[in-house]
Amino acid sequence: MTDQATAPTATPEAVDGAERNPHKEAWIALVQAHAALTGRVQEVLAAADFPPLPWYEVLRTLADTPEQRLKMGDLAEALVISRGGLTKLVDRLIKAGLLERTFCETDRRVSYATLLPAGRDLYEEMRPVVVAELRASFSEKLSVEEADAMRESLERVRAAACSLDS
Repeated sequence: MTDQATAPTATPEAVDGAERNPHKEAWIALVQAHAALTGRVQEVLAAADFPPLPWYEVLRTLADTPEQRLKMGDLAEALVISRGGLTKLVDRLIKAGLLERTFCETDRRVSYATLLPAGRDLYEEMRPVVVAELRASFSEKLSVEEADAMRESLERVRAAACSLDS
């Protein structure tokens, strides 16, 4: 028997009898990379006795706005979270003394999540931990050109997905 006869019959192009699907593979890689990266960031936050990653994301998003507040709907959209899920998360941050809920002066139906000084301080403490982990597990693994290409590709996909909602 030759070596060729004992070699596996599946080629990189065929998996489980199906043709290779680069789009499916890209999707799986994206989902797995996201899960791995967020898992790593969550681990380093926990090891440093910080609150969970979703708290950081809310604090970061609000800290990056000029008035350090956003309408609840806009914050939910920025974080890609349901309004109900955001309400629960914001309630926990309010209870911790990091945010407050404020209301529009002309329309009391409109509420804002507003960053408090304690929330800003916590964000500033958490930020170096998150940045260091993302640098080690993400930024250092991609060239600037690769990062630009990834961003452009993902923005194109996001824009297409958003246009389907209209």
